[in-house]
Amino acid sequence: MSSRRTINKFDLDEVFACIRERPVRWIDLAGTKPARRMLRPIIDELLASGAVKFVRLGGSRHLAAAAWSPSKQDQLDEIYGRCRAVDGCMLWTGRIDPERGPAMYAAWAGTERSVRRRIWGVRQRKLDRSTTITMTCANPDDCVLFEHMQRANRGVKLKGKPKTLLHRNAIAAAKRKTMGKLNDERVALILTSEKSTRCLAREMDVSQATVQAVRSGDRWRNYRATPFTGLDAANDAERRRA
Repeated sequence: MSSRRTINKFDLDEVFACIRERPVRWIDLAGTKPARRMLRPIIDELLASGAVKFVRLGGSRHLAAAAWSPSKQDQLDEIYGRCRAVDGCMLWTGRIDPERGPAMYAAWAGTERSVRRRIWGVRQRKLDRSTTITMTCANPDDCVLFEHMQRANRGVKLKGKPKTLLHRNAIAAAKRKTMGKLNDERVALILTSEKSTRCLAREMDVSQATVQAVRSGDRWRNYRATPFTGLDAANDAERRRA
């Protein structure tokens, strides 16, 4: 990605000016091993001061100014540089997440994200959480070519598939927001109290059906606690009725 621009005078200001111009490989700054050894103290000083940072571009490490961020073309070059062309597709050679598909860590972003969502964000715009990407080619598992991508509602992709624990927890959290009179403390009191459903409903100014639904595990589920929380509540309710 970088054109070779070897410098011979190892002055900190000159080296920093070269790096600030655009990301550059170590070998492009000093072409020989003795020269790179002479350059190391200057690079170490620039790194320690926070003036420069390492980024990975085109499959190799580059030195870049701390405030540098890649252009859209740089991002695409980095992504497609990790692919191989097969039958008109660009197949991802990196990690493939079981849930998100092709995934990559980008040094400029500091996070791991879906490769396809990165590409879509560069070519179009960032997608919201309710939208996902499907592939229209014969390699839907690892192809990341933009021309083979298609937007889809996330619900369509997940239709018929069992919900993950994270998904169920998100649904439960959304439902809890609509239950204005209940909170974690009140729910804990309902689950631990020996009082009757009618008594608790009157004290908390909610319906008996709401109290019963909490005790049976039908409402205010908390998947982060344990998958059996709802079952325990249901068993407690059965014991109270017995």
